[in-house]
Amino acid sequence: MTADRTAELRQAIADAEVFATLEEAASDELDRLWHDLDSQLRLARDGCWSMGCEDIAHRIVALTRTLGRPARWQDMPLGLLEAGVYQRMHDLLGMPYDPPDMDTVAQSRARLQEAQ
Repeated sequence: MTADRTAELRQAIADAEVFATLEEAASDELDRLWHDLDSQLRLARDGCWSMGCEDIAHRIVALTRTLGRPARWQDMPLGLLEAGVYQRMHDLLGMPYDPPDMDTVAQSRARLQEAQ
């Protein structure tokens, strides 16, 4: 390993968040997986569901079932809420969830577009 990589790894370790509980760590990972899914969908050709999306979705399902609750819609990428991916995933899981307030989602999207 080069000195550059060692320094990068040391920094990553120093910056790593420490969680008080495994549930807290799992919740954080679940939120990150939803963002990974959003990124994967944006990178996919024509926005199609890819093998990468499938892999991330399996991990989202596993963590959601393990936690026994969905991630909060307020922490989701807007695109997944607008496309109904978040909602459909929980519908298919048979997991109760608080439906997103689509007016709030639209307002958030408008604020983002104004800022650009």
